[in-house]
Amino acid sequence: MASYSRALLPLCACFRGDDPGRTDWTALLALANHTLTTPSLAVFVRSQLATIPADVAAYVRELHERNAIRNDRLNAQLEEAVLSLNRVGITPVLVKGTATLATIPLSDRALRLMSDLDLVVGPNEIAAAMKALAAIGYSIDYESDRRHTKKWYADLKRSQDVGTIDLHEAFPGQPFYDQTPDELRLHLQLIRLGGASALVPSPELQALMLVVHDQFQDYDYWTGCIDLRHLLDLKAIFAAPGGFRWELLETMTSSAIARNALETQLLLLTTLFDVQFPVRHRRRMPKLRAWRQLYQARFPAVRYLLLPMGLLDLRRHRARPGPAGSGGAKKRWFPKVSTFLFLLSLSRRYRAGKL
Repeated sequence: MASYSRALLPLCACFRGDDPGRTDWTALLALANHTLTTPSLAVFVRSQLATIPADVAAYVRELHERNAIRNDRLNAQLEEAVLSLNRVGITPVLVKGTATLATIPLSDRALRLMSDLDLVVGPNEIAAAMKALAAIGYSIDYESDRRHTKKWYADLKRSQDVGTIDLHEAFPGQPFYDQTPDELRLHLQLIRLGGASALVPSPELQALMLVVHDQFQDYDYWTGCIDLRHLLDLKAIFAAPGGFRWELLETMTSSAIARNALETQLLLLTTLFDVQFPVRHRRRMPKLRAWRQLYQARFPAVRYLLLPMGLLDLRRHRARPGPAGSGGAKKRWFPKVSTFLFLLSLSRRYRAGKL
């Protein structure tokens, strides 16, 4: 990673449509491959074809064309799965990249690299959903154990597909929203997928889901990692036609730590992609966290030295509203040894898509 971390700013310049200057194209493409963003370079290649090396343009076009085929197959797989659920009275919610796949213009579908399809059904619909998907050939690749996890999910697969289905019973990171599951469903929109029907989050809810997924479910808030592909997703959501309701997004966050996570992502978007937001307050903690993420992305060797910065917001995280009888955990200033060791081991992993 250290060998091509210097390519971060030139790569982001390409995504802005700017000239990256004299850059190491091998390092830039290696970083794009690692962050799963290479197909997204197709827009830059089309607009700057005369100024970039021919082999770079050919490589990006090849990956973009292959991703177009892959995403067409994923879309057909999604329609078949949703239709099977509709037949048993279930209208699933499409979240994260799956919502993007279902709603993005056809001309832009190949720009995003995807690995799976995320569907949410109600807790009382799980048995029927699993039976319906089994009827069209899906088998369980992994199923969470309710004795060890707070929420249920299952990864389902078929040999002929290019991706798996991740079936969930709750929205990603639901405890971080300042609304109940029923209230969140007011922010869902019905769409058609061929002959099937599904629900997708509003742009505001979709943005918050991406932030919560990266920052807390993937532990980026604690390890200081950056998911460049999801930042591009956020950039596209904020720029979509129809406008974005910033006031609504702010009302959805349930705590100061969730607002800090959101503002950290906005600061990264401003720094890397020059995206401007009508944010009225710039708090110190998001600035500090955005600085940390950018610094260790460019200088990976310091990530272990900066890991203690992840503890700065720990008490605020522990103070989130929780179930009755959980008050003891809220008063901890420092993590358990096992938690710290887990974050340390996570920092050492070279995770695909993460900087």
